[in-house]
Amino acid sequence: MNITRIIFLTIHLGLGVLSEYIVKDIAKECPCDPVYCRTHKYYYNREVVVVAEGKSDQSAWHWHDITMVITTEEVGKEEAKKLMCTAHQNHANFAFIREVPTITNTSDPVLLDWLEETVKKEKELYADYVALDLLKLLGQCKADSSHVQEVLALLKFMVEKFTSPSAELVCIVPYKPPCYDGDCSLTQYMAEHCAAFITSPESFITCDTNPKCIAKATMPMTSLVFGVEEFIDHGITPDKLLIGIPWHGYDYTCVNYTTDLKTGGKNQMTCYFDERNNTESCNTSLRKRMSLAEIKNSYPEQYKNAESHHYHPIYRSDYINVKKGEQQHQIWYEDHDSLLDKYMYVRSMNLRGMVIWTADDLSTKSTDDAAEWNWILHNLFSTGDIEHHSLDMAGTIAGISVGCFVLGTLLGFAFGCAVMRRRMQRRGLRLPFHRDEEETDFHDDDNTL
Repeated sequence: MNITRIIFLTIHLGLGVLSEYIVKDIAKECPCDPVYCRTHKYYYNREVVVVAEGKSDQSAWHWHDITMVITTEEVGKEEAKKLMCTAHQNHANFAFIREVPTITNTSDPVLLDWLEETVKKEKELYADYVALDLLKLLGQCKADSSHVQEVLALLKFMVEKFTSPSAELVCIVPYKPPCYDGDCSLTQYMAEHCAAFITSPESFITCDTNPKCIAKATMPMTSLVFGVEEFIDHGITPDKLLIGIPWHGYDYTCVNYTTDLKTGGKNQMTCYFDERNNTESCNTSLRKRMSLAEIKNSYPEQYKNAESHHYHPIYRSDYINVKKGEQQHQIWYEDHDSLLDKYMYVRSMNLRGMVIWTADDLSTKSTDDAAEWNWILHNLFSTGDIEHHSLDMAGTIAGISVGCFVLGTLLGFAFGCAVMRRRMQRRGLRLPFHRDEEETDFHDDDNTL
């Protein structure tokens, strides 16, 4: 045995032992087949992403339409790992949300610990993406140029520290670009380092867009259109925009309200909720979040009957006026028609896709959940074909495919030749192009040709 063969066998044996230990090590931490406990990275033409809070049975979700699952920070480690396994088994990417602290001092121990924990969590959960929640850091009301520079310096520091070879960053941002006094450097920097922007549906009701603290739609259509156009105007390509769409609404407690009498139509009520003491911001604690399932089950008649609820033609959203004791309430939510408007807008603008916020908001109750999932995800919003599958399996699959094709071709050719020769021998037929010993002249009516 020559020295080259000995070296080859030694390396092969060593790699085999090493890989066995690696697989065993992964298997200890992996709640499913170890093949799913690694970064996969699936790419789609159009995406339907769901945010998960870990409050419902994930098996009830329609996985054949989901392209990515993003867990909130409330989801525990073990539950997140199960979701990761299910996502990868169904050719969907997995990500988790991390709210970025508002600390702009890059040497602050709290910030450094946060970065270390984020990198550790990304490795433990085999995440394909990390979703950075930038809402509090960016600020949604007023900011000056110094704030912009501080945030920009912090983002640059974080990007340099986050050097994962596998997971990419996606950024959760307000519904419109974070530009302050004409300074859009934050937007431009994030566009270079974020694989995608996810607009938060919670960002529509802010102090700069709701100075009178009026109860209104969670996702006004006017604001959605304005925000998307602003992103595109500032150089963000449509294939980088994922629009967060709420599967929940809000029950507002009205501290005051006015009623407008409409000729030939319904009376329209304007509900005012309180401002925070000595501030210019609204007291959003006077509203209660309600999942779409809760609204459907608590107010079934108003939800289903168009005569029993109100529709805002500008916001393109629905609301219900109810009294609880002596207290007036107004509940804003998205129903079939208003959701359809949002989905069709996302599709018409050729955006990357939408983010359902959250999948648990329809799975906590049983009323029409299956129909809602079908209607929303499958029939209305086609995800398109998979452009690229798992990065580390592509070469293997391609090699196996080519090998099988070549082997099948050769075997088929050999088998065909053998069968043809056997048939010719049985029937006494001459082989092709064999010279006729009796005749040297050929004719068209020669049956042996």
